[in-house]
Amino acid sequence: KAVVSTQSTGELGDLKGLSKLTKLKYLSIMRNPVAAKNHYRSYVIYTCPSVRVLDYKRVKQQERVAARKMFAGKKKAAIEAAKTFTPGEPVKQTPADKEAIKAAIAKASSLDEIRRLEMMLNSGTIPGF
Repeated sequence: KAVVSTQSTGELGDLKGLSKLTKLKYLSIMRNPVAAKNHYRSYVIYTCPSVRVLDYKRVKQQERVAARKMFAGKKKAAIEAAKTFTPGEPVKQTPADKEAIKAAIAKASSLDEIRRLEMMLNSGTIPGF
């Protein structure tokens, strides 16, 4: 069982070390900036196939199949190498990015959704992308 609640993991590639934990069954990464990344859940399921419960939600076989399809080959390598921004440097936003952020905030219907959006923005991810 593991709970990763520090803010030291900001990119999906930071989680690739989980693949070495072959007996890990329960994992929670909630409230960590990486949890706001696109395809986060699928990436963790693919990287650490022994996990049965992720963020207090049971991992289904359908999710495992989808994760395998998504991360087979070049896409996994690209995601692990990707950096969304350099800490300390201003994040460049296009008008489309700003509209996506406004739309995501307008659609949020709970405090949890607002927190998730805040984590995404703090980690350099634009909602909807």
